[in-house]
Amino acid sequence: MGSRVLQLIAPFIALAFAPNRAYSAETPASLPATPGIGGGDILSLGLSLFFVVGVILALGWFYSRSRFVSGGGADLITIVATRPLGPKERLMVVEVADQQLLIGMTATGASTLHVLDKPVEVAAGRPATGNFASRLKSALLENGK
Repeated sequence: MGSRVLQLIAPFIALAFAPNRAYSAETPASLPATPGIGGGDILSLGLSLFFVVGVILALGWFYSRSRFVSGGGADLITIVATRPLGPKERLMVVEVADQQLLIGMTATGASTLHVLDKPVEVAAGRPATGNFASRLKSALLENGK
């Protein structure tokens, strides 16, 4: 029984170890040389990559300028001032329809703490995040010395 199986698989074993003899009549004697990468190919690849990156940047710019992102073009809600209380907690003064609200923000939600009777005025020269800005400015000045 074993010799019969060997007789059946012997031609396949011969093909596996000697493929050139079995297919020599079908393949041409000399194979064409594979072309190398030339300067034109590199230029074409570079221009294609530049074009794709440019299209992606242009679409991102158009998306950020579209009216769908900003909510219709008019800012109805303005953040007047913020004050961080912790890593995920902060107080915000928000102006909506000529009325200012004091809002408490946490990691789980937001709640209105108070409706302000008199609007809070923020100096135009002072940014809303003046605490961080002043610390950054002093750190930069110290490192520059």
